[in-house]
Amino acid sequence: MSGLDTTHPRFLRPIDVARIRRNQNRIQVQRVLHMARNTALTALAVLLAVWLYQGTRSDARFAVRNVEVLGTVRSSAEDVALLEAQYEGRNLFKIDIARLQEDVRRLPWVSRITVEKKLPDTLRIRVVEREPVALVQNGGTLRYVDGQGTPFADLSPSAGNPDLPLIREAGGAELLRSVELIGRLRESDPALYSRISDLMPIAPDGFAIHDRELGGLVLANAADISEKWRSLYGIARADRLAHGSIQYADLRFTDRIVIKPVIPSVARNPGGGEAR
Repeated sequence: MSGLDTTHPRFLRPIDVARIRRNQNRIQVQRVLHMARNTALTALAVLLAVWLYQGTRSDARFAVRNVEVLGTVRSSAEDVALLEAQYEGRNLFKIDIARLQEDVRRLPWVSRITVEKKLPDTLRIRVVEREPVALVQNGGTLRYVDGQGTPFADLSPSAGNPDLPLIREAGGAELLRSVELIGRLRESDPALYSRISDLMPIAPDGFAIHDRELGGLVLANAADISEKWRSLYGIARADRLAHGSIQYADLRFTDRIVIKPVIPSVARNPGGGEAR
């Protein structure tokens, strides 16, 4: 023969069907046993996790003994103590973080909150308090207001600065506009900011500001308030206007400043010339 002859009888062995079936059955049984083992292990792990979970929720070792509230400077000590007492003794694993954050936000000065559960028995609460930028008066109530224009706590000399600028009769967008003006002057022109005793917004973009130094009202628009206000002070120095000698100064005109003194009114150009 010149090559391998695969038709030779010794290459034509009969197929052992029974053996193949036995191998397939053995493989199938192994697969079933493997799946059963994995299922049993998974069930055991779940049961163990449930047992541990239930155990931690009932174990006295995880009862809260220490409630640490960090970052409170202006918040009432009594309010903080009540919050701490509310969570002392609770199981650390049963505490609902969302509910806890709601309770902490009831402290008026609190702005942001982070909570940490520290095993085995400590609940740590870190807060960032609001920064008051002004006081707002609506009716007879005086409240602190933050940089977002949100009133959040009643005036308390022990908690915040009572010498903050006072915003009168403003709410919503007008309150926010007033807060933004105060913040801008505090950053860009501290000397003028320090002269603000109180202010009230005037639509559409004006303000009536009580000037501490002049002892009278300054009417101005937000856009050019620093430039016009400083021109007014030049006139006041030149004319030696004493504290309380003017009723108001109107800076809202393009080319002049109108001053109404306690005696008949006078209009002045920013350059110093009079206009009646």
